[in-house]
Amino acid sequence: MTTLTLRHLLPASLLAVGALTAATAQANTSLNIGAVPTGTGWFFGISEGARVISANTDYEITVRETGGTRENAIRLTRGELDLAFTEALVGYEMYNGTGRFEDTPNPDARLIYWIAPSTMHWAVREDSGIESFEGLDGARFNPSSIGGGGEYITELVFDILNIKPDFQRMRIDDAAEGVIDGRLVGFSYNGVPPIPAFTEVHSSRTLRLLSLTDEQVEAVTEELPFLASTVIPADTYRGMPDTTSLGIYMGVAANASLSEDSVYEITKAYWENHEQVANSFQPAQGVTPQVVIDNATFPLHAGALRYYRDDLALDIPEEIIPPEAQ
Repeated sequence: MTTLTLRHLLPASLLAVGALTAATAQANTSLNIGAVPTGTGWFFGISEGARVISANTDYEITVRETGGTRENAIRLTRGELDLAFTEALVGYEMYNGTGRFEDTPNPDARLIYWIAPSTMHWAVREDSGIESFEGLDGARFNPSSIGGGGEYITELVFDILNIKPDFQRMRIDDAAEGVIDGRLVGFSYNGVPPIPAFTEVHSSRTLRLLSLTDEQVEAVTEELPFLASTVIPADTYRGMPDTTSLGIYMGVAANASLSEDSVYEITKAYWENHEQVANSFQPAQGVTPQVVIDNATFPLHAGALRYYRDDLALDIPEEIIPPEAQ
């Protein structure tokens, strides 16, 4: 069961899946989804959802590697993606035209489902001597993969905490190499623990996960309510103790122009076969349609709305009912 709890609406301030086998239904419509870099746990989670949908509908979902949620939002706005992996903050900002998307709003962005909460990781080399976030001041540190949600969250959190590293911006695989060879004191990523890149670096050069104090968590979540306190359990990475961090919901979005019938079938197939996803992608366990409704930060797609409201009889707050369904 997930323990992450978020507000369902923010304040104003703010998969390649192969061809189906002979044992599965024959897809006749291809759709693509913008995902994340392949070296992350999220790529597998996104792919599992795509596999389940492809096997239980007339849609074949192809997963495309991208730089992350920000790139996906931009490409969704341009109409280059049918579906886009997104997160609570990105969805809110692109729909409302705030923050990073002030100049490129997408009022047609619609939420389909959340997959699972994602956890921020901030790690340093153990031999760096850094034991707290304050020790990162002036240090060469990677804020997360370029264009990803983790990079933006790191910037927001560090600004609140008045932490000022010498940010080195690059992809997660390049950052991992930089930590191993000593060019960087550490790196960060917003993902599902254990993150393969962190496990691999830790096996070559011992890492320390930085843990937030209660006061730091309170300061950050007061200003950024789309984040919530979460714990990376001890020994998620060999020999590391419990680490207090921050989490955010991640999921799948589309434009309102994707047909209502298509999204209805996609949403229905995903949730009616959710046990398969959760069995192979543990972070999805405990996430339910009600979690989607309670933590939506931008309107539902009309097709998803039909499934949640008509099939499941869930009570849908008016603010997440899309304009075209009102």
